[in-house]
Amino acid sequence: MRTRLTQIAALLLLSSGPVLATSDAYVQPRLNTNIADALNTLGQSCQNFTLDTESDHAFEISDHHQSMTLSHRFSNGSALAFVSHSETGNGDYGQIMAFRVSASQFTNGSDLIGKDQTLPMTEKLFITEQHPSGIAWLPAPQQSGRDRGYLIIASENENKVRIRQFSQEGDEGEIATLANHPLGQITDVWLAQEGGNNWLILHNMNAGTGAAYKANTADLFQYGTSAEGELDINAFTLVNQYQSPANTGCGKSVGQNAQLVKDSTNNWYVVHTYTGENICGANSGNNIVKAYRAYFNADGTFSLATSTTPYAQTTVGSSSLPDGRGADGAAGFRVSEDGRLVAYYGGQYAYMSWFDWKTAVKECRSAAR
Repeated sequence: MRTRLTQIAALLLLSSGPVLATSDAYVQPRLNTNIADALNTLGQSCQNFTLDTESDHAFEISDHHQSMTLSHRFSNGSALAFVSHSETGNGDYGQIMAFRVSASQFTNGSDLIGKDQTLPMTEKLFITEQHPSGIAWLPAPQQSGRDRGYLIIASENENKVRIRQFSQEGDEGEIATLANHPLGQITDVWLAQEGGNNWLILHNMNAGTGAAYKANTADLFQYGTSAEGELDINAFTLVNQYQSPANTGCGKSVGQNAQLVKDSTNNWYVVHTYTGENICGANSGNNIVKAYRAYFNADGTFSLATSTTPYAQTTVGSSSLPDGRGADGAAGFRVSEDGRLVAYYGGQYAYMSWFDWKTAVKECRSAAR
């Protein structure tokens, strides 16, 4: 009898409060055009801005900024920009930095950063991973998880994925890790929504291999339970491993500033960028962008095209200095609210400006439609 009462109490607890439909979940925007047109117009609209970094982000030969991404806009109109930063000296800790983009720093009510803005640092988080690399942002549901989201971090040396929760007020701590995976190393984390599922793709650009995880959106955000709106990392299950092109530039395979995007034809691509063709890793040379087909297959698996020839390719300006605006520093991709492909090109290191250390970045966007 006591067991039956316990079961009834548990059911009442799970059903208490409003139950939201999965339509409450954030919808990942797709491109407003096909991938070739998006790449061809990517360099036609770029705005420079700066990150208000600090003296320990200045030139050190083995330490540098890794990747950059932007959160969705919160209800107050602001957003957070994130940068992963390596510190590989003995006893050093890697860093995850967050910078505030206020509503007034966006252009005309959009989610595109305005010209010559300086973004103040709001978080400087030290983690035991000395080489955090690729990062991605997953917004929480719009009602039950309002003004909250999750930064997914590839921990390259510790070979695991960290998940950190942020609200519009700032960091709320590391909430989960994913360490039991089949890869020898993780350099990239990519996110996608397809077929009612959220996909988390782990990639190793040094070996051209990856592992695909997926979770039903309702399970991932625990719809219909007392924890509705909160992320359950255990909802992700390993679907398959895959191969990628062995060398998409600089001897690596679709590197840590890559991301998955869906274009207007409903096809998926991994968009990847790097700087230089003969000298790699120094943030010096042309900023090359390549797109490779990605597939969510009928049998429920994920795969990439394995040819080294990209589906589309372009060049977005160039960089000539380690602290210049290139793909080897604070760099990454996202899709804007109005469907533009957005690329970030940033410095590997901070530079001195009026006795203040700053990092140069530019945001380039494909054409509006």
